Amino acid sequence: TGDEELKDLMLALPEAERNKLLSSIVKAKAPPPPKKSAEPVKVFAVPPSQNAVGPVMLAMDSGAGAMEFIDLQSGAQLKPEFLALNPYHHVPTLQDGDFLMGEGTAILRYLAIKFKPEYYPVSDPTTCGRIDYAMDTFSNEVYSKHTSVVYPVMGFSAPPEDKEAAAKAYGDAIDTWTKHFLQGKFVCGDKLSIADFKVVPFFFAAMQPACVKLSGFKPSDRTRVYVDDFCAAVAACGFMKESGGFAIAEFMASKAPDAEKLDAPAAATYGAPPEVKAEGKVKILGMPPSQGVAGAAMLAMDAGAGEMEMCDLMSGAHKTPEFLAMNPWHHVPTLKDGTFAMGESCAVLRYVALKYKPEYYPVADPASCGKIDFAMDSFGSEVYKKHVDVVYVTMGFSGPPADQDAANKAYTEALDVWATLFLKGKFVTGDKVSIADFKAVPFLFAAMQPGVEKKTGFKVADRIKTYCEDFMAAVPSSTFLKEAGGFSIAEMIAKKAEEELSCGQGMQQSRHECLACAGDIWRMRALGQMTPPSMGAATCLCATPPNCHPSA
Repeated sequence: TGDEELKDLMLALPEAERNKLLSSIVKAKAPPPPKKSAEPVKVFAVPPSQNAVGPVMLAMDSGAGAMEFIDLQSGAQLKPEFLALNPYHHVPTLQDGDFLMGEGTAILRYLAIKFKPEYYPVSDPTTCGRIDYAMDTFSNEVYSKHTSVVYPVMGFSAPPEDKEAAAKAYGDAIDTWTKHFLQGKFVCGDKLSIADFKVVPFFFAAMQPACVKLSGFKPSDRTRVYVDDFCAAVAACGFMKESGGFAIAEFMASKAPDAEKLDAPAAATYGAPPEVKAEGKVKILGMPPSQGVAGAAMLAMDAGAGEMEMCDLMSGAHKTPEFLAMNPWHHVPTLKDGTFAMGESCAVLRYVALKYKPEYYPVADPASCGKIDFAMDSFGSEVYKKHVDVVYVTMGFSGPPADQDAANKAYTEALDVWATLFLKGKFVTGDKVSIADFKAVPFLFAAMQPGVEKKTGFKVADRIKTYCEDFMAAVPSSTFLKEAGGFSIAEMIAKKAEEELSCGQGMQQSRHECLACAGDIWRMRALGQMTPPSMGAATCLCATPPNCHPSA
């Protein structure tokens, strides 16, 4: 055979020639080395910012670049030259030649894909899914508690009204996160990942003696060992300890110079992350009117990988032991693929794309992935909160804001900034659909429904309408937004518009609910604290009569 002839030919060669040829073959088959930039990457940051420190350390660890100091105190982030880099004027902001992006988690992923691929192994979607799930749950479930404990010590925010309660809430959030993600030394067992670069700066700040003294919070031994293990493995962690007097450790020490050093933590016993196997039959657990669920469900259908499976929040299906084993934060969407399970909508979208629809997240082009991630994360951090005060009010998921006109204006402005930055083409990445579009469109589609304008007076810009229409023309599974057994986004908002027939203080006659407290009722049901009322009985949270009962 050809292989045998090649073997004979190679054996006939002198040893030196044979070794040279074998070396050439191995190099030809090896993956290309990470791309290096012509100029060092700049991560605009300040040393005590825990959001910025992770990307700075990764830039240093990978040899890609370093921190570029930005003087926030003087307002340098608000100057035209910085706003041209990042119109959201946040740190960290990354500059890699002509490529610009913001959002700390997105920057970490960009740096890893381009310069340190072992920290985000895109050929292993389940590992990347775990990494993304860990980072996003930290941002959504732990970070807010961190800001109530650590940031007041640093002078970044006002102290909480109840320090003891804040410390307990932070400790509980950390315990849930570490139990789910730190079975091994790091999030991915013995191997470092960008999830560790994301989380460690926050834990490192929380374990500083000054923080312990002034906040009353005592970090667990497990988190302290995790930080120590990271610092032993990553030389760039020195940036957290020394940076001209402004590193996290130095900045914290200045707040309580006499704080006593903590005793050494108890040793940790390491296990390993659970072994999982994806089977190609994806289930997106959720409910149709959830805009976070809708994007994931549409992508699963578009990729031919699966579909949505109803998770009845009203009956508490998200609080069962089986569900909590997959997602201890009991949120939807939650993805199940064989024995692999994960949550967080952006993380779910990225997993499905990496495994089943790679053209929607083209890892061979780090800049495109960076733009996609920046678009998704900035939508979540800059647009979503304004969306809540307009669309969720219409859907009954939230109570009305104090000033609806002001809320409408804030939402319009947020959408204008996002669209100007990311919709220069038909979609976020130009003429090609990406997971960023699956993320944003369900929310924007909800906002453009007639019922929203009728309820709140909000009206989306023509550019947003065109964007949604282009997406729906390109993605057949987008019909899920319009039809889902009466519970799709379009169907639910239309029903809400019909239910605006008032009675008394605003009872919704068709459902016997009070418009004034419908949002609270929905939230209580979603938390499993209240069952839907029967058609013959009313449910009202109004404290004083006249109330909204049919007999009133």
